[in-house]
Amino acid sequence: MKKNESLDQTFSFEKGVEVAKLVMPVISPFVQGLLWYGFTRIDKRADALNNLIAFAEILPTVDLNLPKGVVLAALYDKTGDAMKLINDLVQALKDIPDKVKQQVEDIKDDIEDLIPDIPDIPDIPSSAELTNAFIDCTKNAKDNLGFSFPLVGPTWIASCMLQKGFPVTTKWIKDKLGL
Repeated sequence: MKKNESLDQTFSFEKGVEVAKLVMPVISPFVQGLLWYGFTRIDKRADALNNLIAFAEILPTVDLNLPKGVVLAALYDKTGDAMKLINDLVQALKDIPDKVKQQVEDIKDDIEDLIPDIPDIPDIPSSAELTNAFIDCTKNAKDNLGFSFPLVGPTWIASCMLQKGFPVTTKWIKDKLGL
């Protein structure tokens, strides 16, 4: 009986290895991208490097030979800036044929159709209650998150602020914290 059980375990292990070999190449760019995106939230120099990566990868003649996940995360993070660069690039290249300009415009329009518009959020008026809530939520996040504060702290604080009745964005929080 024990021989059959170990034989079944061996076969299931081999099947698991085969599945892993098929799945890992698909998942690894997303894992790399998630790690890179998290790292850019922590380190400002990496965030600045993200700008370079996103802009360089837009140009068809530039290939930085970076892992797909890093490029994916950089483009995800800097999509709005990249779209502005594409517009500027099209305007700067006046010597290219009209057909090529039209193709680039069509591609840009297709991308803009896929990206949802981000609504403008009005400025939050400053008050003593808002300031006290922000200080309390920030202290709570720092106490509970430790070294992961730069990565998930703004989301934690946004949730805390919402519970206190102040709907603030993570962008507003990052600006206030200098992240």
